[in-house]
Formats: sequence, C-alpha cells, structure tokens
Amino acid sequence: MRKKEFWESEEGLHLTELWAREGEDDAAIARRMGVPESTLHRWRRDSSELDEVIQRGRAAAWEVESALLRTATGYSKPVTKTYKVKHVEYDPDTGKKVQEKEELQTAEENVHVPGNTTAQVFWLKNRRPDRWRDKPGLPDNQPEEDDNFFAALAEAMEREV
Repeated sequence: MRKKEFWESEEGLHLTELWAREGEDDAAIARRMGVPESTLHRWRRDSSELDEVIQRGRAAAWEVESALLRTATGYSKPVTKTYKVKHVEYDPDTGKKVQEKEELQTAEENVHVPGNTTAQVFWLKNRRPDRWRDKPGLPDNQPEEDDNFFAALAEAMEREV
C-alpha cells in the first residue's frame, strides 16, 4: 500500500486526527507520516477528508484550550433563580389583612465565576515553563541542591562504615 493510500484510509485518518488534537502543526504531522511538509499540503488540497480530520482535531484542541483559559481567568454566566413572592391585600378602611397570596417567579441573574488558581498555575507552567517552573533558577534536567547534599551524605556514611 502506498503512503498516500494508507493516510487516506480509516486508520491513517484516525491517527492524523489524533496528532492534530495533540496540537501538532503541519510540519510535525508530516514528520510523523514520513513525508515532506509540502507533500502533506498537496494531500490536504487533494483530499477534503484528510483536511477535514486535521481541522476537526485542531478544533477539539482549541476548544479544550479555550475552556482552560476561561476557567483560569473567570467568567460570568446567566443563572435562572426562583423566588417566592408574597402579595398581601389590606382593607383600606380597617387596615386589616384581607388576603395573602404567594407565587413563585423566576428571574435571570448574571453570576461571576472567579478564576481557578489551579488552572492558572497549569496554564502558566505549560505556556512559559522558563518563567513559571516551581524552582525558577534550575534548568529542567539539573538535579536540585538537596539531591547533591543527600548523595554526598550517603557517600560519607558509606566511607565511615
């Protein structure tokens, strides 16, 4: 089976959609397919189905990213609330209560949902890990100072024994 035929098959289209959903750009998708990026662009022009699965995958990734950002920054949403309303009628001559009725009424109210700090931390750490990592002075692969201390302590204890 030729490459193009595989990538236009159900299995190939499924893999391509998953990669697009993971946030891969055209260059990365082409690399995973084992073809030059220009070939992927030509295939997308020639095959509306291939183009559609890539767009659908990216739309899903964008939807999740947008929801995370919305959760991190906070938002307002309409909420329908039900209220009990009491109507009381008084006799104008005596001032005594003549009739009392209660009814339920609904009204829409905008409620602000505050930003979620966990979502904010997740967003920042993944967007700019160089600025927002837990220990900003260390590169990702460098061991912490404590690790060096404990390794030296273990070594010293072994020498004493």
